[in-house]
Amino acid sequence: MKYKSLPPFAPVLLESMRAIGYDAAAAVADLIDNSITAKATRVRIRFDPGLPRAMALLDDGHGMDEEELARAMRHGSRNPNDVRPEDDLGRFGLGLKTASMSQCRRLTVVTRKDGRTHGMMWDLDLVEREGDWVAGVLDPGDIELVPFVSYLLEQAHGTLVVWEKLDRLAAGDAGDGSILSERIRRVEEHLALVFHRHLTGRPPRLVIELNDYPVEPLDPFLEDEGAMAGPKERILVEGQRVFLRAFTLPHISRLTRAQIEKAGGEAGLRRQQGFYVYRNQRLIVWGTWFRLFRQEELTKLTRVRVDVPNALDHLWSLDIKKSAAFPPAVIRDRLRSLVPTMVRPSRTIHEYRGRVTGTGRVQPVWTRIEDRDGVRYEVDLNHPVVATLRLSAEDGHLSEIDNVLRAISASLPVEAIYNDRANDRVGLRKEADDGEAVAAHLEELARQMLSAFADRPAERERLLAGLGNFEPFALYPSLVEQIQKRLS
Repeated sequence: MKYKSLPPFAPVLLESMRAIGYDAAAAVADLIDNSITAKATRVRIRFDPGLPRAMALLDDGHGMDEEELARAMRHGSRNPNDVRPEDDLGRFGLGLKTASMSQCRRLTVVTRKDGRTHGMMWDLDLVEREGDWVAGVLDPGDIELVPFVSYLLEQAHGTLVVWEKLDRLAAGDAGDGSILSERIRRVEEHLALVFHRHLTGRPPRLVIELNDYPVEPLDPFLEDEGAMAGPKERILVEGQRVFLRAFTLPHISRLTRAQIEKAGGEAGLRRQQGFYVYRNQRLIVWGTWFRLFRQEELTKLTRVRVDVPNALDHLWSLDIKKSAAFPPAVIRDRLRSLVPTMVRPSRTIHEYRGRVTGTGRVQPVWTRIEDRDGVRYEVDLNHPVVATLRLSAEDGHLSEIDNVLRAISASLPVEAIYNDRANDRVGLRKEADDGEAVAAHLEELARQMLSAFADRPAERERLLAGLGNFEPFALYPSLVEQIQKRLS
């Protein structure tokens, strides 16, 4: 058998690689992966909104020498099967080039290390003219002309990545930078989510800035805002540990508008349930049950954090963009057995509206009645609020009150509530619903209830102590203690 070398034709292959599937957000995230691997603590993204000619990413990592830069600019510079440090976010040795060229036609990298500065450039137009894998090596005069290079030269070490000829990133821009600015806004949202664990902490391990404005972390689990965290689970695969932890978001009635947006928006609450897979604390894929479980209304508050080491990349089918992964069979089997337990708290929150006080469940104003004709809801005449109203009724008025309550029960708009509930439009908490008006209303309602037991102090104290177990007080736990103190 004869063998013949068939090297790819550079212009055609490089143009084809631009269609791998990067969007602007994924491309920028891929560059930041390199910065994190280089031990950077600060990443600055610079662009001129009114002049969409170039965009730059500058980090304060350890930088590269001449040989390291040449290796970084070579396509396929690393074997994906090589063993890498635990904090290394790369894999294929293609990310810098493919991510950049998906958005621009000229990529320039300038780097500083040990007091020396080096630069190289890929220009697709140059490659097309030469018909070969020709990269430019910058001399000092060339380096001075690189956009935004002055920021790098102020640092002792670091790397500057510059995109020019923004034929994809600024496609359709009329020259005023409006389209570029909109795409950068989506990039910011993506970075806030994908790197939220790197951006969190005091001080954070990483700071990302967009034209001097810091990117704020976007925690999909709302850990500091009332989410319930389940126990940590561990799966051992090929001597490596995969860690899982389920989080149950607060019921939507307990969330402010800002918190709902952070959790994915009203529509996103259901779509974003499922597994959130992290590779070295960098979010890879999210909002999926990997076909192990259906997305359901009652489970939409469940989000499961999965931490995977880079040593298992080959099992998770990680793609070049690091935006897709699929668990191997050994992990899928374990996940399948854990999912029912993980989603149970979300089901409970929806069934009981998430309000549990002490050892007893919240007593709702409405009671559910199931008979041969199906299910109906009626006002609970034994609920303390309703019972107080009936006890205080003057002679002859009790039947009138009961008639009104029956009319309310009979006219409950069940179908409208169901439709609104399915679209997450019911129970949205106002930004300031714990204000003075709500507090005054609840306190007056509590006084009315307690006044009915003025001659029975023991029952009065029991009712006051258990105030948080009854609707509507259970909706406002932060106010219940204040009311109890004032009325005790």
